[in-house]
Amino acid sequence: MAVILDLATQGAQMLLVLLLAPLLTGFIRKLKGRLLRRQGPPLLQPYRDLLRLMRKEAVLAENALGCSA
Repeated sequence: MAVILDLATQGAQMLLVLLLAPLLTGFIRKLKGRLLRRQGPPLLQPYRDLLRLMRKEAVLAENALGCSA
């Protein structure tokens, strides 16, 4: 039972780190902007970027589908 609890705790910690990583990136970008006397991007901008990238579909050139020898 202790092993399952340890694995669940580790999984929760990994999930927390993955969810908070874009927030840290946003904070660093905001801080850099302030240090350069600019406003900087919104704090949640990395989350918006990730959502936009996930909604994009892959684009392949027509001639890239076949293998040429």
